[in-house]
Amino acid sequence: MKRKERTKYYLSCSMKSNKIASLLLSLSVSFYGFSQEHIDANQSQRESIQTIQKEFSQKSILVCNGETISIALPFDVINIVSYAPKVGVVSLEGNQVALQPNETTTFRFTYLSNGSEAIHEIKAATEFVSARFSVNPTSVTAPFILDVLNESENAVSYKWDLGTELSTETSPSILYSEPGSHQIKLIAKGALGCEDVSIKKDIQVFEEGEFFIPNAFTPNFDGRNEAFFVIPKNIKEFSCLVYNQHGDLVNTLSSKEEAWDGSFNGYPAPSGSYIYKIQYVNLANESKKLIGAVELRR
Repeated sequence: MKRKERTKYYLSCSMKSNKIASLLLSLSVSFYGFSQEHIDANQSQRESIQTIQKEFSQKSILVCNGETISIALPFDVINIVSYAPKVGVVSLEGNQVALQPNETTTFRFTYLSNGSEAIHEIKAATEFVSARFSVNPTSVTAPFILDVLNESENAVSYKWDLGTELSTETSPSILYSEPGSHQIKLIAKGALGCEDVSIKKDIQVFEEGEFFIPNAFTPNFDGRNEAFFVIPKNIKEFSCLVYNQHGDLVNTLSSKEEAWDGSFNGYPAPSGSYIYKIQYVNLANESKKLIGAVELRR
C-alpha cells in the first residue's frame, strides 16, 4: 500500500473510533439518568412509608369482669375515618372512647392527622374473675370452727379477712371463740391481675345455751327450796320431762316460771332420785339435749 492510501485508512479508522466512543458516552449518560430517577423514586417511597409508620400508635389495656372502661385517644373522634371492630365500642365522644369487649380484642382506629391518614390501635385484654364463697351454718355457738367453701371462678390467689384473722388459703377455717356478729370478706385475683370482691356480713356467733338446775329440793313446806325448776340462759325454747325410777313421766316444764312441787297424780311423790331430760334450741337454732338427775328429799 502506498503512503497516501495508508494515511487515508488510518484517518478513517480514527474517525470511526471517535464516533463509537461518543455513542457509548451518550448511552452511559442516558443510563445513569434513568438509574438516578429510579433511585429517587424508591427513596421517595421509603420516606412516604416512614411517614406512615410515624403516625402509628398503640395502647394496651386490661378490662376486668365485663366493665366499661373509658380511654383517652390521641385525636378527636370527629377525625375518625373508620374503626373496627364495632362490637365492644360503647361510645365515642370528644377524645374519649368507651370500650366493653367480651373477649380479648384489638380495636383499630383510622383517623386524619395533618391531612393524612394515621392508625391508632388499642389492645384490650379481658379477664373475668368471680369471687364467691359459702359458709354453713351462719349462726353458731362459741367456741366453733367454721369451714369456708371457696366457690370462686378464674382466680389464682385469695385474700381473706375473716374478722378475727387474715388468710391467703383457698378455703380457710375460722375459730370463733367469742360471741358476736362477724363479717367475712374475700378478694379473688386472676392471672392477669383482675380482682373481684365478695362479702358476707351475717355470721352470728352466740354464747352456748345453759341452764341453772338445782340438784335437790325439799318440798316440806318450810318455805325453802320447795320446788324443782329450770332457769335457761341463751335458750330460745326448751322442754324438760321429769321421770321417776319406774320410768313414769311425773312432770313437764317448758318455761322458767313453771316448777314441780314434788307431787305425782295428786299425791306427794316419794323421796328419791328423779331423772330429767331436757331438749332445747339455743340462739344459733341448734337443737340439743341434756340429761341429769335431781334428788327429792322429804
